[in-house]
Amino acid sequence: MKRRALVLFSLTAAVGLAGGLYYTWMIDPVEYYDTWPDALLDRDKALYLALIGDLYAYEGDLARAEARLADLGLAADGPTLAEFIEVYLDNGGRPEEVRNLAHLAEDLGASGGVLLVFAGEPTAAPPSPAPATTSLQGEGLSLATATPPASPTPAPTFELVEKTSLCAAPGRTGQIAVWTQDAQGHPLPGIEIVVSWATGQDRFYTGLWPEQGAGYADFDMAPATIYEVYLADYRGDTAQGLASDLSPGLCRDDVEAVDWRLTFQQSP
Repeated sequence: MKRRALVLFSLTAAVGLAGGLYYTWMIDPVEYYDTWPDALLDRDKALYLALIGDLYAYEGDLARAEARLADLGLAADGPTLAEFIEVYLDNGGRPEEVRNLAHLAEDLGASGGVLLVFAGEPTAAPPSPAPATTSLQGEGLSLATATPPASPTPAPTFELVEKTSLCAAPGRTGQIAVWTQDAQGHPLPGIEIVVSWATGQDRFYTGLWPEQGAGYADFDMAPATIYEVYLADYRGDTAQGLASDLSPGLCRDDVEAVDWRLTFQQSP
């Protein structure tokens, strides 16, 4: 009898403990308030860093931005922020989301590298002035005529001025290398490029590999896949029919793929 009571008590305690854990973890979990920034998860730290950049753009207070970075457990120096921005962009983040943070990194001493993404982009034409008016006075009559506003300047157009296939380095998979430049041939960093294929799409930016040039970007191809490449935010040509597959006899025996070199230039 005592053994049965002991077993019953143990089962009851186990059920009670399980129920309590379920309630605590699933139904009414503990919520933390006033958590220190350095205790945040990585994804939340990314949002916090972007917010620090936005606040710096609004306040212009460098010392305060440095204090916020220290609260996050990060060194208040430009290269540290630039490294974060590079990782953020590599994982699918967009430049506009960390643009203010990039300016903070520059003010903290960083330069070049990923920060080239935020400089040198083609700019839109300045807004047109307010329409002028002319008054014609007559006997008891006033007539005003307005000059119609000028049409907005369209976004720049880019032409595909080079599309060249090359033998890839021995043992390497095929790669699409893209250069973007203005009408005078100067490299343009920060240009978003779209590469698409039958089952997917990816985006990348010029300027992340400054040792290759400010207007350079690249993408690794997969075998037996045909790609198209164009510039995301501008009108212009599309490079089509890009594949890494190698025709027999085209390259040396130890070469396994084809590279593509593309150059997009802004129309005059």
